[in-house]
Amino acid sequence: MEESKMLSSGELMDKILEALRCKQPLSVVSVGATESFVMAQYTLMPEEEFMKHSEAVIANKGEKSGFLHRGVRFPNVQLRDEVVEAVRQADIIGYNTLIRFKDAGRLTERVFNAYGIQPKYIYEAYLRRVIMFSQKDKFDQMLAGRKVLLIGSPAQQVRDTLNKTRKHALGFEIVGTVAIDEYEDVPEAKNQIDRYEFDLCLLAAGTNALILSAYISKVHGKVAFDLGSGLNSLHTDVIYSDYWLDHLIGINKLRGM
Repeated sequence: MEESKMLSSGELMDKILEALRCKQPLSVVSVGATESFVMAQYTLMPEEEFMKHSEAVIANKGEKSGFLHRGVRFPNVQLRDEVVEAVRQADIIGYNTLIRFKDAGRLTERVFNAYGIQPKYIYEAYLRRVIMFSQKDKFDQMLAGRKVLLIGSPAQQVRDTLNKTRKHALGFEIVGTVAIDEYEDVPEAKNQIDRYEFDLCLLAAGTNALILSAYISKVHGKVAFDLGSGLNSLHTDVIYSDYWLDHLIGINKLRGM
């Protein structure tokens, strides 16, 4: 099986721009700790193990927003199967390649191996926090003249900010926003997506973003880019940081990748 190719932030943006120019479907997703635990249910881990883990405990508290928001509950075999299929269908997959902890990048690779998933292209998932800054010109090219759909809790704020700060210069149209908090909202989110004509969808919907990205790419034939917490930066113009980024990776290092 061919080894996955690691993409830099510039190469990742080039793939997105190429798909948009050629009007080809593309699903760019990220598999983090939560997604890895979702996929590990009853395969790598028995129920008693994953239900005791902090990731399941946090998810099952049901926070509606912020750093502790997960949008899923454990156990959930249907969710697991949908996420596995979405990852199989993804064109480019981000995960933790710089943080090599048991529950971070290493678990993701174990999950990929368990399901026989060999991505053609991979990238460091944390790049999504800085790519709108480190690749500003290409990011603007991605937006320029496009019909854009925004999905996630910050979507309306991002829409308003982009319309005020970049629409005049770049000539894009934000055709709509779709809110999604929980896995149970996925069917309605798909119904809303079906109502729009768009070229590009930017998402921040946690684990559910994988399912929706696959739907956008395969059913609608469009480009889906799961920006995760990075979507907030299009509203705040500030890099969304955390302990791992500040102390283990470093923003400057990430900007140069």
